[in-house]
Amino acid sequence: MVQLTALFLFASLLVLAMGTPMIKRDMATIQADISNISSLLVTWDNDVNAFAGTADGADAIHADSVALESAFQTAIADTQATSNFTTDMDALLVLGQMENSSTILVGGLTQIAEKGANFTSISNGTAAIVSDLSTLGAAATGFIAAIGNIITDTEVVAQATQFETTWSAAFADAITDVQDPSL
Repeated sequence: MVQLTALFLFASLLVLAMGTPMIKRDMATIQADISNISSLLVTWDNDVNAFAGTADGADAIHADSVALESAFQTAIADTQATSNFTTDMDALLVLGQMENSSTILVGGLTQIAEKGANFTSISNGTAAIVSDLSTLGAAATGFIAAIGNIITDTEVVAQATQFETTWSAAFADAITDVQDPSL
């Protein structure tokens, strides 16, 4: 009987452990992720602004896009491993950090759209930047959606949704303009 009880206890603990994330993240982790993303966005934006239609410039933007996409994926995983924000202020603080990054992101996408013709002069340049923008856009909007999922106040969720809408539109516009620079 003792062995059966011990086996039942072990099985119960195993089931409980499997249903619980091994590492629980917190708001500080999300804020650190946003700081990392912001830093990478500045580098990406600088390379976008400096882009003059060269292969080296396109390679720099590609490398920055890959790093950013990875940072967004990490932030998504960390956010999904975080409990819901306990206060509206926590959510507003995180969204405030995202607002600072949003300006840089949308500005860089606008520059890419304006420089769309410069990518056509590079072998595979247009396809490469469109691919980068597609994967980066999915990761960026995925991160905002993940943040929206841990916000409990519906008014604050609306602000996160507005970021997601703005970013989706900016990525779509940039992709469209790069694919057809005559727009």
